[in-house]
Amino acid sequence: MARIPVKFKRVAAAFDEVAARGARLCESSGSEHSPSPADLSDLVNSFMEKDQYHGGIDDHDEVGKELEEILQGKESGYWCDSERTKMLKGLLECEDDERLRIHREIEIACRLAGDKSSQGFKRRLMTLLRDRGFDAGLCKSRWEKTGRFPAGSYEYVDVNVGAVRYIIEVNLAGEFEIARPTDGYTSLLGVFPPVFVGKPEELKKIVRQMCAAVKESMKSVEIHMPPWRRNGYMQSKWFATYKRTTNPLPATKTPKFDESSFTKKRSIGFVASQVRPYRCGDGFSSRVGLKIGQLSAAFSSGEEVEV
Repeated sequence: MARIPVKFKRVAAAFDEVAARGARLCESSGSEHSPSPADLSDLVNSFMEKDQYHGGIDDHDEVGKELEEILQGKESGYWCDSERTKMLKGLLECEDDERLRIHREIEIACRLAGDKSSQGFKRRLMTLLRDRGFDAGLCKSRWEKTGRFPAGSYEYVDVNVGAVRYIIEVNLAGEFEIARPTDGYTSLLGVFPPVFVGKPEELKKIVRQMCAAVKESMKSVEIHMPPWRRNGYMQSKWFATYKRTTNPLPATKTPKFDESSFTKKRSIGFVASQVRPYRCGDGFSSRVGLKIGQLSAAFSSGEEVEV
C-alpha cells in the first residue's frame, strides 16, 4: 500500500501530459487542421511509451496495466489471433452506400493514377476523385520529435461527405509490414482489403490493435520493437496536425528576376569594352574635310586633278 501514492503520481503525470498536449493542438491556425480529441487511452499509451516516464520497470508495467484496465477494459488483456482477426474484420468491412460509392470510384481512379508506389500518386488520386465530384483532399501530417519517437511526416487522402470525414488508403496493410512476422501476424495482414475507406475513429482502433500485434509478433521472435512501429508514432501519421490541399499540382516557388544582379553576373570574367559614341555628322564632316584639303593642296601646286 505504501507504493500507491507513487503510482498515483505516475498516473497523474500521464493525464497532465494529455491535457498539455490537447492545449498545444489548439494553437494551430490557418490552413492547418488540429486532430479531433484523440481517445484518452491512445494519448496515455503514447505518454507511457515516451522517455518522459522515469519510473522503474516494475512500476512502469504496473501503472501501464492499471491504466489499460481502467481506460480500455478488455482491450488491455491478451488478444488471441482469432479475436483480433474478428475485430479487425468488423472494422475493415464496415460498408454503407456512401462508402461503397467512394470505394468504386477509388478503384477506377487507381487504374488511371498509375503506379501506387510512384511519386505523386496520392495527389493524382485526389485530383481524379475531385474530377468525379468528391470533396477530396491531400493531407500532409507532420510531427516533431517527442521522447524516443523520431520526427516524421506522412501524406494521405481524405474525402468529406457532409460532416463525415473518410480516410483513404490504397495499401494500409503495407504500413504494418514487419521483419520476420509470425504466422498469426501474417494472417492479420491478409484481412486488410486493397482499398481502405474508413472513419478516423475506426482507423484509430485498427492502428492500436495492429501495433499491439506487432509487439507480440516481434517479442515472440526476440526482435526489438522500433519506435516507428509503436502506437504513439503510428497514430501520428493520420492524427497529428495536418495541412490539407486540393491543388492538382504541388506548389512551386518562382524565383524573382533581379535585373541588376543579372547584369552583374553577365560581366563576371569579361573585360567591358569602352563605349564610343558615334554620330553620322561627325564622320561625314571629317571625311569631306579631308577631301577638300587634298583638293586645295593640288591647286596650289599646279598639278592636274582627276575628278
